[in-house]
Amino acid sequence: MLVDEAELRRGKRLTAREVPGLLGFSAAMEDGAVAVMAPDGRRVRSDASDFEARLREFVGRPMSLHEDLSGANHDDSDVLVITLASARALVEEYGTPRSYRRFRPNIVLDGSDLAPYAELEWIGKRFSAGGVTLEAAAPNLRCSIPTVDPDTLEIDPAFLRFIVEQHEGIFGVYCKVLQAGTVREGDDWRAA
Repeated sequence: MLVDEAELRRGKRLTAREVPGLLGFSAAMEDGAVAVMAPDGRRVRSDASDFEARLREFVGRPMSLHEDLSGANHDDSDVLVITLASARALVEEYGTPRSYRRFRPNIVLDGSDLAPYAELEWIGKRFSAGGVTLEAAAPNLRCSIPTVDPDTLEIDPAFLRFIVEQHEGIFGVYCKVLQAGTVREGDDWRAA
């Protein structure tokens, strides 16, 4: 995890809530190391001797890198599920195009049998997809992250205000993993 070393926030986790530009970074595994790519194309691997210094340079802020074994550097549940029916309905209500990617979902469901916001009725129910079994645990109370466009990194605070005013700040559903496995694009989502 990234830890803020700026004087006013020293020792606190540094996330995209504080630095929205972090959403422009990506990472991939390469031969056992993590390769981090900055939005401007610069990249560094975790096995580089100057990895932390390069990350600090990329982020443009005093920070340090720490291993978090506590689990505190984790969202409410393991998996965020949204439906494209809900995403389309929300965009139509808002009146301005917005990518579902703003919500950072792990699983995006699409199908003619899915009604907008139906996932909010799933709490306590179990589902399977591929080799995974999930339990819908809680509605996802949105933070500021959906205000950031995933492509341009432009911020639209009105979008979160709209979600709060029209949907009590909720969009999507958090799920807990009951049986780990692999999920692939095109796998069926079904009640377990």
